[in-house]
Amino acid sequence: MTDFLNDSAMSSSDDNQITVTPTPGVLIADHFKESYEYKANRPAGTRDYLITFTLGGCGCYRIDNQSRLCKRGDVMLLTPGTPHHYATSEQSDGLWDFVWCHFLPPTDWQPFLALPETLPGLIHVPIVNEVYFARLLHAFHRIIQDQLHGDLLHERLAYLALEEIVLLLAHQSGKEQQGSTAVDPRVEEVRRLLLLNMQDQHTIPLLAERVRLSPSRLAHLFKEQTGYSIMEMLLRIRLRHGARQLQYTSRPISEVAEDVGFQSPFYFTKQFTAAYGMSPSAYRKEAQAQVHGQDLDLIPRS
Repeated sequence: MTDFLNDSAMSSSDDNQITVTPTPGVLIADHFKESYEYKANRPAGTRDYLITFTLGGCGCYRIDNQSRLCKRGDVMLLTPGTPHHYATSEQSDGLWDFVWCHFLPPTDWQPFLALPETLPGLIHVPIVNEVYFARLLHAFHRIIQDQLHGDLLHERLAYLALEEIVLLLAHQSGKEQQGSTAVDPRVEEVRRLLLLNMQDQHTIPLLAERVRLSPSRLAHLFKEQTGYSIMEMLLRIRLRHGARQLQYTSRPISEVAEDVGFQSPFYFTKQFTAAYGMSPSAYRKEAQAQVHGQDLDLIPRS
């Protein structure tokens, strides 16, 4: 298999091949499942960024005679001009399953790409949270599909998916730098269920069943990792969404209350007033009087 199987059009190894400088965005992306013979060798690096996200098996990067393995959940980001070699690892049981993208970032992305390097020119961000894993994979798949169309609309959509990946990596790397403990994926799943289904009358036993925990274990774990009980979190989500509807729509308060999961407009008013220090109608009046619709503090008081 060729040493330059997925080489970028922006290879630094032959300047004579470069005729046009692409605009910022996706250059090329794909999903590979490669056997042990697969390798790529670029002694002069590339002029673009290369990002890979391993879904299964194992790959190996080598820079300056130093090696780093990448396994499921590992994002590896090579910076421009970094001489490198990578291949399917001997430890992979004969397979490296990964998605990848060559891209050029706009200037305002640079702060998000200035991440700690594990080797010179190589950034490694492990994704251990399954919610983040699924979101990154979905974004990569959108890039791969959209860049095939070749029209301006899909190029822009691919660019937006790439920006989502960069922001998620910067956020995840920042949590690692701060020494934050990774949120348990079962807690993330419960939080996702609350966000997507705030109108439902959730119970801890039903949520616990969804994530295969006992009700007591889920309640303890959720409170430990978020600082709120499950029902407190649900109330905050409902009130925050209700506040946005009050600010940006003219829907009656009774409809807003029902839409965010309150069975009684009176109970919504009571909880909203306790959280925001004013009634829903007063909040709407003050919020909609703001110039250019600027947000108030949409997070309820603790």
